[in-house]
Amino acid sequence: MDTPLVLETVDGAVDYKGQPVLRSHSGGWRSAYFIIGVEVAERFASYGISSNLITYLTGQLGQSTATAAENVNAWSGTASLLPLLGAFVGDSFLGRYRTILIASLIYILISFTFSRHRLFKIESLRHEKVV
Repeated sequence: MDTPLVLETVDGAVDYKGQPVLRSHSGGWRSAYFIIGVEVAERFASYGISSNLITYLTGQLGQSTATAAENVNAWSGTASLLPLLGAFVGDSFLGRYRTILIASLIYILISFTFSRHRLFKIESLRHEKVV
């Protein structure tokens, strides 16, 4: 009698406790929801940044339109190629879920840092105008 597919282990894979991974207990919709949620959040952030980046670079930073367009292209190209680096790191060293988690945390920390820096800059400008 054949062993059912759901009881098979994934060859060479272990969970975080070092136990063999059963196909019936790994992956599935729970993992898919996590990945889809991270990707949706990343797309919202990416499109939000890209739609306002030229205006910010030319207005707040005083760059010329040509320099701003060059910087936006560099940012867009880098954002498009970084998933290849993430795939290499995930497949070679960390594993897919740990890579997604670490990359998401880095993304959140950088976004928080830049938004916090911007808020402090606005507050300092308000105090300068009052004085």
